[in-house]
Amino acid sequence: MNMSYASPDICAAETALDDDVLELTQVVPELSRDPAVKDSAILLLGNYRPALAIARALAARGYRIIMGLEGDEGGCEHSRFVWQSWDHPKLAADPNAFRAALKAYLAERPDIVAVFPVAEEFVRCLAEPPRGLPDRVKLVSPSAALVRLFSDKLEALALANSLDVPVLPYRLAVDFGDLLASARAIGFPLTVRPLGVTARIGHKKALIFQNMSALRAALPEWPAGHKFLLLQRFATGRRHNVYFAARDGKLLGVVESRIARTNHPDGTGLAVDGETVVPSAELVGDTERLVRETGYTGVGLAQFIVDEEKGARCFLELNPRVAGSHAVAELAGLPLSGLAVDLAIAPDAVPMAPVASGRAGMRYVWTCGDVIGTKFALMRGEAGVVRTAAGLVRTVWAALATDVHMTWSWRDPKPSIKALASTLPRFNWLRTALQTVQLGQRAGNGVR
Repeated sequence: MNMSYASPDICAAETALDDDVLELTQVVPELSRDPAVKDSAILLLGNYRPALAIARALAARGYRIIMGLEGDEGGCEHSRFVWQSWDHPKLAADPNAFRAALKAYLAERPDIVAVFPVAEEFVRCLAEPPRGLPDRVKLVSPSAALVRLFSDKLEALALANSLDVPVLPYRLAVDFGDLLASARAIGFPLTVRPLGVTARIGHKKALIFQNMSALRAALPEWPAGHKFLLLQRFATGRRHNVYFAARDGKLLGVVESRIARTNHPDGTGLAVDGETVVPSAELVGDTERLVRETGYTGVGLAQFIVDEEKGARCFLELNPRVAGSHAVAELAGLPLSGLAVDLAIAPDAVPMAPVASGRAGMRYVWTCGDVIGTKFALMRGEAGVVRTAAGLVRTVWAALATDVHMTWSWRDPKPSIKALASTLPRFNWLRTALQTVQLGQRAGNGVR
């Protein structure tokens, strides 16, 4: 298979732009079309924003993209770069039914050469036997062992600790008494996180407490639905993401970004505003130690907190999959989607070149996520009307001032428009009022 990558000086890579629309265009690195992939299809599982970036990048290489319809956000099936969609049994409802349907679907589709699990629940499902994939179909994912290791937050933290990757004190709590004792042992401020794949606590990925009184007020008892809770000393600073590709434990390319805002007022949650930065030697070195120790092959995301004032850093987690903000790496010029596929289909053919880095100084935003975060902060009482209005103004300004958007593209607008429309108020009250007026008019005219 002919594989085409950007040179190690990937920062200078040129990207295709529409005429005179530099400000609001998503730039997708154009990889050269490979004749060997003609009529070959790839099935994406997990219909949310990174799937859109993957579809655009792989379609540019000549692959036919099939989009599974299950996903938290949805809308990727409307992309002009998606060839077909597949409406399968819901994984969350019945994993066995999903696996059976996947096996049957792949048997009917000899054109599918790879399955690319995008969302974490699909990554973990296909990391466990039986996968339901015929031998001819490659799984675009790190190995099952890597998925299991890094999906276990405790194992990942212990591994980082053993490799001298900075980790803040942490403990696992199994009941309410243990929660309070662990909090006292670790000290404040601290964070409390659930261990589940998509688990939330108080609608969030993590809760931050400044003292014991705040913890007791928010968690007067052990929260239902959780067997364990992870407590860790709160890290002061800003979150940094290191997107990477690796083969046999050697880094092939990295992009580092610094998050400015998330979709929660307290800084937890998903990134909605950030910028790419020059990769730091410390964070790349930490990532490299984790990758080398585990013999990592595939793409992933390592997350850190960096306190620039104190010159301190700490490891948060490593996601053995594409990230929700996967588009950032593609926009910065590092073709992670293509590398992920090639590392799955023909890893030995991927060149072990010097580590490449993506373009720095590029601001990115996720406008739809910003709007959703503002709306839910208002609904949950985390922000008043004035703060919400200010947040919306900030969202609009960021959308206009940014270099690129995580989902928006003038060449492929429908998915973003559909996603944004789903976040806006439905105005059901207005519809109901109009219907009431209409019925009153009918009654007055003797119409029944």
